[in-house]
Amino acid sequence: AASSATNISSDNNMDNTRRSFFTATALVAATSLVKAQEKKVDGGLATIEDKAIPHRNTPITPPGALSAHNMAQHCTACQLCVSVCPNQVLRPSTDLMKLMQPEMSYERGYCRPECVKCSEVCPAGAILPISRVDKSSVQIGHAVWVKRNCIPLTDGVECGNCARHCPVGAIQMVPNVAEDRNSTKIPAINVERCIGCGACENLCPARPFTAIYVEGHERHRIV
Repeated sequence: AASSATNISSDNNMDNTRRSFFTATALVAATSLVKAQEKKVDGGLATIEDKAIPHRNTPITPPGALSAHNMAQHCTACQLCVSVCPNQVLRPSTDLMKLMQPEMSYERGYCRPECVKCSEVCPAGAILPISRVDKSSVQIGHAVWVKRNCIPLTDGVECGNCARHCPVGAIQMVPNVAEDRNSTKIPAINVERCIGCGACENLCPARPFTAIYVEGHERHRIV
């Protein structure tokens, strides 16, 4: 009888353990679902759309690559630079002419001036070693403003995200002289100062098409 009671107690404990496990799992799943949903909405009012990749006449190549030609000539598509990029701006190209070689885009992050990880791991000379100081003076592209997508013009509200976050001060918010000097301000880009890091493109709140994007340079310039 004592043995039967022990077995029943053991079964009850096992059932309670299983019940607790399934309850905890359900709570974790529910919490994850709520958090995922929170990420998709802006303050619970509007769905946040993913950014579309802008069309670039010239692809962007990382600082240290020197030029698109140097990248194409030396890159072995080993993916080391892609794997170490902490900002997720490097991805394998789908262009058949340079298939799997890295190119840059800024939907998920931007090329932070202090990061030189890709130049530290390239074994083929496609991205040459570059210091943090030198990187800030290398222009891999320049920002282009897309008037029809800009929130101050489409929604009539102040923005200025691009100007606030530009690490080299290449963007200023200026009066829209085509309208009224008292109207919302629009961005003005100093293309000679811009280094093409993509902070403006990444942080622009316009969706799905950004109001500012980076056009690459075939050959990098020193600014």
